[in-house]
Amino acid sequence: MKLVVTGGGTGGHIFSGVAIAQEFLSQSKANEVLFIGSDQGLETRLVPKAGLELRTLSLGKLKGQSAIQKIITLIQIPFAILKCMWILKKFGADMVVGVGGFAAGPCIVAAKILGLHTAVLEQNSVMGFTNRVAARFSDFIFLTFNQLPKNLPASKCVVSGNPIRASLKPYSGKDKNAFVLFAFGGSQGATGINKMMCEAAALLKDHGIAPKIIHQTGEKDFDWVKKTYQNAGIPAEVYPFIDNMQGMYDQASVVVCRSGSGTISELAATENVPVFVPFPFAADNHQEVNARQVEQAGGGFVLVQGKNTGQDLADILTRLQKNPTELEQKRKMIKNFYRPDAAKRIIDTLKSKVYVQKN
Repeated sequence: MKLVVTGGGTGGHIFSGVAIAQEFLSQSKANEVLFIGSDQGLETRLVPKAGLELRTLSLGKLKGQSAIQKIITLIQIPFAILKCMWILKKFGADMVVGVGGFAAGPCIVAAKILGLHTAVLEQNSVMGFTNRVAARFSDFIFLTFNQLPKNLPASKCVVSGNPIRASLKPYSGKDKNAFVLFAFGGSQGATGINKMMCEAAALLKDHGIAPKIIHQTGEKDFDWVKKTYQNAGIPAEVYPFIDNMQGMYDQASVVVCRSGSGTISELAATENVPVFVPFPFAADNHQEVNARQVEQAGGGFVLVQGKNTGQDLADILTRLQKNPTELEQKRKMIKNFYRPDAAKRIIDTLKSKVYVQKN
């Protein structure tokens, strides 16, 4: 069988798409996968790195763009649909899965025109613009969270969980006696998290609390963050970028981070307690909505960038350092957000639709 995965733009979308592709390839040596994305997104780097074939579309965004850019994109869309139809026919696709990102829309529409079975994966609590449109042309809507999207038929919805990198696993050897803080803001870093973390670390030191600190800053903030720790006499491991996320998750007691769905799934898979600082400019504020679901389930904490301070973070960290029982309880609760069979559930559900049609 042949699968097309489409979408991208952000690492979260791409990593989920790669996980789905890898699961499909693992099921049969005869299976083939093609990834269709934008020529402007991270998929141009991450998909080939994963060993997958990538075809790209020249297509701009619609949401949050100027009137001129929207007009240009609207002109591009019909040509993108036609290009996708040509790619799908040439590849001989049996089914198409959209993982979010503006490039997924034309491909899902093209697949529907060709009579192919389609699905979208919605990773966040709030359905993104592209997925809201593409869902109407899809046979299935796969969800990470239990909350069903509004105005879409429940019969299409399947709570699959969010596929994550297969390399990330729970680590049974975590040192429960150590108190290790791991802070990161995605591959580019997050200045809001970096400032809050530096403030909190200084306050912890003033109160005689000295956790081990591992901090991924992003390239642009690396120098000043490292210097801030050094000037304060705080021994911290500071990196502009970290490839070995499993190694960091293995050590962490608490993780200070953003709250995209992919990050939440990784934390759940590796059994790490988060203090979320949601990206305040995420579409429809979906990161805070994601984080609040975890917080309400007892699996972590939420601090709001621009409202909460380093003092608030220090208070949470002090509380957890002094209460290992609470830390362990929250570790158990966040595990509930991990579905190890997410990619398999997506593939098997869609394949069953294809098999019914062929037989």
